[in-house]
Amino acid sequence: LPVLSSWRQRRRVDSVVDSWRYRVTWKPLAGSAEGRLSGRWLLVTGAGAGAGAGAGASVEGVESALLAAGAEVVPLAVDGAGREELADRMRELNAGGGLAGVVSLLATDAEPHAEPHAGGSLLPAGVAATLTLLHALADSGVRAKLWSVTSGAVSVGRADRLVSPWQAQVWGLGRVAALELPDVWGGLVDLPPVVDERVGRRLVAVLGGGEDQVAVRSSGAYGRRFVHAPQSVGRVDGWAPSGTVLVTGGLGALGASVARWLAGRGVPHLVLTGRRGVETPGAGELVAELTALGARVTVVACDVADRDAVASLLAGIPAELPLSGVVHTAGVVDDGVLDAQSAERFAAVFAGKVGGLLHLDELTAGLDLDLFVVFSSLAGTLGSAGQGNYAAANAFLDAWIQRRRDRGLAGLSIAWGAWA
Repeated sequence: LPVLSSWRQRRRVDSVVDSWRYRVTWKPLAGSAEGRLSGRWLLVTGAGAGAGAGAGASVEGVESALLAAGAEVVPLAVDGAGREELADRMRELNAGGGLAGVVSLLATDAEPHAEPHAGGSLLPAGVAATLTLLHALADSGVRAKLWSVTSGAVSVGRADRLVSPWQAQVWGLGRVAALELPDVWGGLVDLPPVVDERVGRRLVAVLGGGEDQVAVRSSGAYGRRFVHAPQSVGRVDGWAPSGTVLVTGGLGALGASVARWLAGRGVPHLVLTGRRGVETPGAGELVAELTALGARVTVVACDVADRDAVASLLAGIPAELPLSGVVHTAGVVDDGVLDAQSAERFAAVFAGKVGGLLHLDELTAGLDLDLFVVFSSLAGTLGSAGQGNYAAANAFLDAWIQRRRDRGLAGLSIAWGAWA
């Protein structure tokens, strides 16, 4: 009877958790692949947008599609243009008849942002330029809708590989722009590298349609959907804990919750990191609690944004308890509406979230890990006003983990909602 009672209680809890579980999928969009455009359309490009092999959808292909649909295309190169300068240029272009729409290929530039501030190398130039373009559009008073084009930032199915997690950051940013700047935000479109006539016609149909998050492929157009996804198989009950599990941010509220769960599951050795290490308030109490659950606990002061520090951390894991899992919960927030955001604020958030993931991914290459889990956020999945930088960082986490799974490696990204 006690066993049966425990089983029923576990099933009851599982049922509640399953009701909270969702995933992203892509639905083929029915209807005509034809469309017409009218008026003047601004085609925005930057130094690295759509240029070079594999960089993204070609500028020429997109321009040809707009022209074939009846639009008057007005090119605008924004190489290095600041917010005020770009707003002035857009006011000039909007004079005398106005602009009907704006298509930007800035997001396809995945090269690092040029500014040397901390974490700058993790911020793609295309993300920074898209933020500046949003600022300029809002400042200029132009009410033409902005459509941001990416290439390879999403995957619509197993045969369609995600190739550019860096561009996926713009998808996180765009979902926040849709909430904060509905007067100027149009949507997100992911295109293949080659924009032929068929892809071009589908692009035009999206620009004139009712969907705002679409992947266009040679096989058709696909709309992004958020669907209920109860977990019916592959539960953790079959997992046999062993060795060491590393929890970044393990001394924070979220990391401590994970550490308790891992210790309760029987993980022999836990390594918990935080910037202040054992000096973190409550660290001693947490270690005592986890030790009482049967785990050996090591607390290390480590900034996961520092690659050398992460390498030293991993080198210190005892050989008799080899690394078997990683849970990356570390991160910082710097919330603020997009109008007040900057490349520097984006980079500061990216340092721990994005940089930490990349260092852990690289430095554990070749290890047969049971777990590689990252804590993402619903802000990156659905958007959250005031969290444009955080949403972009977490959209990258989701995309990078998808690439790990495509390579046959352990990987799980959990986009948490509000923990309260």
